[in-house]
Amino acid sequence: MPIALLGAGVLMLILALMMGLSYETSTRFRQIEKGWQEYSKDADPRGIWISEIRGYFGYGGMIHNFKNYVLRHDEIYARTLHIQTNLLRQAIEAYQSAHPSALEQEALNRISNVVEEYARNIDKIAVGIQQGMSAEQIDAIVQVDDVDALRALLILERNWWDQRQRNLNGIVNALSGGDTLLQYLTGAMVLLTVLIGLLGLLFSIMTGRVLRSNTAQIRALSARKFAEEEERKLAWAVQQSPTSIMITDMDGKLEFVNQKLLELTGYSEDELIGHSPGILKSGHTSEKAYREIWARLRDGQPWSGVFKNLRKDGSHYWAATRLLPLLSEEGQITNFIGIGEDISERRRMDEQIAQVQKMEAVGILAGSVAHDFNNVLMTIIGNTELIKLEVEDLTDTEEISASVNQIEIASRRARALIQQLLTFARQQPRQARRLDLRHAVDEVLELIRVSTPPTVQINLVASDTALATDIDPTAFFQIIMNLCHNAVEAFSDRGGTITLTLEHVAPESADGLDTLPKDATGSIKITIHDNGSGIPLDIQNKVFEPFFSTRPVGKGTGLGLAIVRNWVEEAEGKVTLESSRAKGTTFTLLFPEFEMRDSTAVAPDQPPRGLEHVLLVDDEEALLYAIRRMMARLGYRVEAFSDPKLALRAFRANPQSYDLVATDMMMPEMTGDELIVAIRDIRADIPVMVISAYHTKGSFPPEIGKVLRVGKPVNLAGLATAMRQAIDEGV
Repeated sequence: MPIALLGAGVLMLILALMMGLSYETSTRFRQIEKGWQEYSKDADPRGIWISEIRGYFGYGGMIHNFKNYVLRHDEIYARTLHIQTNLLRQAIEAYQSAHPSALEQEALNRISNVVEEYARNIDKIAVGIQQGMSAEQIDAIVQVDDVDALRALLILERNWWDQRQRNLNGIVNALSGGDTLLQYLTGAMVLLTVLIGLLGLLFSIMTGRVLRSNTAQIRALSARKFAEEEERKLAWAVQQSPTSIMITDMDGKLEFVNQKLLELTGYSEDELIGHSPGILKSGHTSEKAYREIWARLRDGQPWSGVFKNLRKDGSHYWAATRLLPLLSEEGQITNFIGIGEDISERRRMDEQIAQVQKMEAVGILAGSVAHDFNNVLMTIIGNTELIKLEVEDLTDTEEISASVNQIEIASRRARALIQQLLTFARQQPRQARRLDLRHAVDEVLELIRVSTPPTVQINLVASDTALATDIDPTAFFQIIMNLCHNAVEAFSDRGGTITLTLEHVAPESADGLDTLPKDATGSIKITIHDNGSGIPLDIQNKVFEPFFSTRPVGKGTGLGLAIVRNWVEEAEGKVTLESSRAKGTTFTLLFPEFEMRDSTAVAPDQPPRGLEHVLLVDDEEALLYAIRRMMARLGYRVEAFSDPKLALRAFRANPQSYDLVATDMMMPEMTGDELIVAIRDIRADIPVMVISAYHTKGSFPPEIGKVLRVGKPVNLAGLATAMRQAIDEGV
C-alpha cells in the first residue's frame, strides 16, 4: 500500500511536472509567437520610407542639390530639386497615412516643414539667378536651417530601430528564459528518472529534443538579425553611393539601378529596368568598341574607360566607368555590374585648361611660323614671275619646269605647315587612335625647329621601325611640344642641345611599364634630355602641379607639365623626371606598345582617271577654274557653276546625266549641305563629294546620306583618288 501510494504520488508528481512543463513551454512559445508577430509586423514600409527620406533629403539629395544650385546656377539642379521634393512629399504622406505614433507624427511634421521651406526657395534661387545675384547673395536670401529636420529624421530612425530591437530582444529573452526553465526541469526529471526508470528516460529524450530545437531557434534568429543588419547597411550604401551603379543579367538587360544613376540620367527606375544600357548610348563610342567590351566581360575580364552617355533630355555627360562580371560561388558568371563616376565637370575643365595652354604654345610658334611661311610664299611668287618671263621668251622649257616644281614643293610645305597649326590649335574632344610615334615625333620636330633659335640644336636618336601606341595625336603633339619648349627656355640666351631618343623596351625589362595592357607587346620609351642648368631639387616635386610656374607673371600658365602628366597617364603611360645642375634635365615618357595596324596602300604613280560626267560647284572663281581644269586633265566631263542655285537648276533639268556632284561647303545664299539635301531629294543615289577647307567633326544629317569629304588644298593625285572612290563606291 505505501509503495502504491508512493507510486501514485510519483505518478502524480510526474503528471504535475509534465503539466507545468507543458504550461511553461506553451507560455514561452506564445511569447515567442507574439514577439515574432510584433517583429514581423514592424518590418513594414516605415523602414523603406525612412530610407527614402534620408536618401532624397540628405547627402546627394535635396540639401546637396540645393547648395549646388545656389553655387553653380545650373538649371539641372532645379529640375532635380523639384523631382526630389515630390518624392519626399510622397514618402512623408505615405508614412503619415500608416497611423504613426505621436512621436513619429511630430518628427514627420518637422521634416515636412523644412522640405516645404526648401521647395519655396527653389523659385527664389531662379529669380536671384535671373537678377544676376552672386551665390553669396542668393544664399543669404534662401538659407534654410535644416538642423531640426535632420534631428527629426534621426528620431524616426532611432525610434524605428529601437522598436524592432525591443521586439527582437523579447523573442531572444523568451527563448533564453525557456532555456533556463528547461534546464531546471531537466534536473528534476533526472532525479525522477531514478525512481521511474523508463518514464524518466523517455521524458529525458523529449526534453533533449526541445532543448536542441530551442537552441537552433536562438541561433537562427541571431543569424537572421545579423544578416538583416548587414543587408540594411549594404542597401543604404548602394542607394546613397555618390557613384552610379547598375547590374545587368547575362543578356545585358538591367536588373538594378541605384538612385545616383537615376538622378544622373533623368530616367525613372521603370524606364530602365528590363532594358539595355544601350539607351544611354550617345554615338561617341563605336559599335565595334561596344562589341569588344561585351566580349571581354563574357570572357570574365573587367574593363575600365570613359563613356560619353546620353541623358533622357538629350544632354550628354562623361562617366569614368568600370565594368566587371559577377561570379557565383562556383565561379560562373551570373551578372555584370557597372560603376560610373560623373566626370563631366572635370572633363570640361581639363579641355579648357588644355586649350589655354595650347594657345600659349601657338602664340610662341606664330612669329617663327610667319617667317617660314613668308619664305614659302616668296618661293611661290618668285617662281611664278619667272614662269611669266620664260613663257614670253619660250627659250628654256627646262627652267619653266624647274620653276613649276619649286612652286609645287613650296605649296606642299605651306599646306603641311598650315594643317599642322590648324590641327594643333583646333579645340576638339580627345580621341585616341593607333599612332606611329616615330613618324609623329618627326612631324612635331619639323614644327619645333621652325620656332627654335639657331643656338639650340635638336637631335633625334631612333630607328626607322614603327613604334605604335593608342593616344590622341594632338595630345601627343602637345606633350612633345611642351617638353621641348621648356628645354629651350632652360638654355636662356646661351644655347644648348636637346636630344630625343625613341626605343622599344621588352615586356620583362625593368626599364618599361610595371603593368601592361593585355594586348601590349612591350613599352615605348621616349627621353627628352637637355644640357641646361637643371631644375632645383626643392621644386622637382612641384613641377607637375597645376599652375606651378617659375616664369614671371604673365609669361606662362603653369599648366604645361600638369597637362603632360594628365595626357600620358590617360594613355596608360608614365612620365618621370631626373635633373641636376651637372647633367641637365631628362624627362622620360613610357607608353604601352601595340602592333601597328596596316596603313593605307601607297597611291600609284599614275592617278586614276575616268570619263564620267561631273557637276562641280564652288563660289570662288579662281578655285573653280583650277579644279575644273584638274578634273578635265583626268578625263572627266565637267560642268562647273559658281552659283549653287544655278547648279541645282541644271541638275533638276537632267539628273540622270550626272555621275558625280562635287561641291564646296561654305557658299553664299546656299551652303553645300543644303545643296546636297536638295540634290538627294531629286536623286537619292547620286554620289556626292565635298571639297572644302571647312569640315565639322560630326556627321552630316541622316537625310543627306553618305558624303565623301576632301580637304582643301588638294593635289591632282588626291583629287583623282577621291573621285574614283566616290563614283565606284557610290558614296
